[in-house]
Amino acid sequence: MKIESTKTPQTQINNHSSRKQCSKIVQALERAGSAGMSTIELREEIDILHPAGRVQELRESGYRIDTVWTVTTNAQGHNHRCARYVLHGKRGRATCD
Repeated sequence: MKIESTKTPQTQINNHSSRKQCSKIVQALERAGSAGMSTIELREEIDILHPAGRVQELRESGYRIDTVWTVTTNAQGHNHRCARYVLHGKRGRATCD
């Protein structure tokens, strides 16, 4: 049996650095306003695989982000209890580093 290579050409790989993901989250939360975005929405809509980790990094860098527990339906139609993040600005010179 021949096994096909799973390597993807570098030109087809998106930038998924922590910094880029944090930047995408900040932009998405700013657009969402007081409605915020759930973990599921951040995963499915803006391609963040570990939203909680990135949100923690943003908090540590000065962003004020609240967590509201909610029930959200995923793309498969299943309900999940998950975090909804709401951005309330930043303290001092918050960065995405």
